[in-house]
Amino acid sequence: MKKRNKRIFWVVVLLVLVSVSTLSVLGYKKSHNNKDKDENNVVKDNVKIITEESDKQPILVEDDKITFDSNPRYKKGDVIVSGITSSAPNGFIRNVTGVQKTKGKYIIQTEPAVLTDVFEKAHIYKRIELAESQNESESYHIKNMNAVTNELQSSNILCKTEDEDNGTDYMFGKSFEEKEDPVSLSGEAGTSAWVEVSIDIVHGDIKCGIAIRTKEGAKASLECSASYSKELEKQLLTKKLPDYQFIVAGIPIVVTNELEIYTEAEINLEGNIGVSYELTAETTQGFNYNSKTGKVEEINQVTCESDGLQWNTISISGDTSMGSSVHLITKLYDASGMDMSLKIAGKAEGEAKVTTNKELDGYAGSLDLSIVPEIKGEIVVDTPVFDKNLLKQPLFEAALKPLWEKHWESSVNWQDDLQWKENDKNEESQETTKVSYSNEYFEVIVPESWEGEWTVTEEDNTMNGIKSTLYRFSHDPADGEEGGAADVYVLDMSDTSIPLSHYSRMLPSAGCEEVGLTSFGYNDVFKMEVANGFFYENGATITLK
Repeated sequence: MKKRNKRIFWVVVLLVLVSVSTLSVLGYKKSHNNKDKDENNVVKDNVKIITEESDKQPILVEDDKITFDSNPRYKKGDVIVSGITSSAPNGFIRNVTGVQKTKGKYIIQTEPAVLTDVFEKAHIYKRIELAESQNESESYHIKNMNAVTNELQSSNILCKTEDEDNGTDYMFGKSFEEKEDPVSLSGEAGTSAWVEVSIDIVHGDIKCGIAIRTKEGAKASLECSASYSKELEKQLLTKKLPDYQFIVAGIPIVVTNELEIYTEAEINLEGNIGVSYELTAETTQGFNYNSKTGKVEEINQVTCESDGLQWNTISISGDTSMGSSVHLITKLYDASGMDMSLKIAGKAEGEAKVTTNKELDGYAGSLDLSIVPEIKGEIVVDTPVFDKNLLKQPLFEAALKPLWEKHWESSVNWQDDLQWKENDKNEESQETTKVSYSNEYFEVIVPESWEGEWTVTEEDNTMNGIKSTLYRFSHDPADGEEGGAADVYVLDMSDTSIPLSHYSRMLPSAGCEEVGLTSFGYNDVFKMEVANGFFYENGATITLK
């Protein structure tokens, strides 16, 4: 009887030991793997996971090793995937190459690993809407990776909330006003953006891609009042956006994003010009990669709505462009991804000037006007994550067609239009302007009784590079009465770098008064009366254009 009881005792002890061992193993696997069952996404058995909830956290993460206070029980050949933790804020994927204990610390030697080392099978599609404080995402299903660019709808564009006013209608943006004599650049630029990540793994092969979708708006105005040649660039916004983490079959996947917005201008012209435009655009830039073929397919779509480029000038010869650009860097684990920059610029090139030729519409010359997208990008591989054979390479090298373009010319013979002068038709003018005089700056009307008794002459008054014209008006009555006269000065004061004292030296020291500015450019008109004068009540009148 005693032998029987003893046998039962040892059986019970053995069962207890087996149960404890089984629970310990299961607990160990749970704490180190934490893999959820998912038919579409299967994780390899040698994968170990670190999250903020893990019991054993690394105390130091370096490029080729990870240090622990206690034994994490990793061995050579294991793959470690870390989500966002205090020691690894961007997460990582590593292969274990060796383990050693030094001074009570456990040093895990590592090398980079890729997603095909982690997943036996995976079908992952994620759309992440970028925001100031917390990114939002949703999963979506597609049967074919090539359908990514067709399946997604722009109705999910994220717009800013009322308490996040940045001066634009978009999640990220800024109004701007920059001045650098003789140039002023003003407007606003904004964008709402979301990132799409697609990963399809089967039997060690991977199809993957990243697409960046944006909805953008821009208003820009450039004024250049004098000849100038320079490139200008101003950073309006720079943000390291919150890292985003999502879980697939227990595996944390980390997406990092950095955003910058710039305003830019390039000027190379003689004369002066004002240009402006408004537009809205929707864009998609990205890539798809197939490890079987080793080929990268670009995704590059731009649609735009705009009324085009508006312009004005007194005289211009050369070219200018201005616009805003969005620069976004998206990576997995801050290691591999895409660096994309999109600029939409308004451009004007050619030669034009104001004319008083009544056969033309105020201007003579020829200009090529356009709104052009300029896209730069590359696949970034600081450390391989998708596939060891996917290397850093440029994207979007092909030039894109203008979103809007127009060729303007005053007439077929626009070169002759530029040379036209009012004096070319002086004879006709003598017959049709007996009581009036008109040029590009002002118009003078005299009383009908003065017909045949008044004259006007024109003299070049340019000094020290400052363009000026002097018009001398005189009235000599036929009845012997004392007449009068007036000198009218027109000064081009568009060069703001010239001190006002230099302009004043070109005018009489006394008796000169300002008539006003013309409605175009920076032409200031002055007059000085002589004797009985010329412009007075019941006399001649002067009206600026």
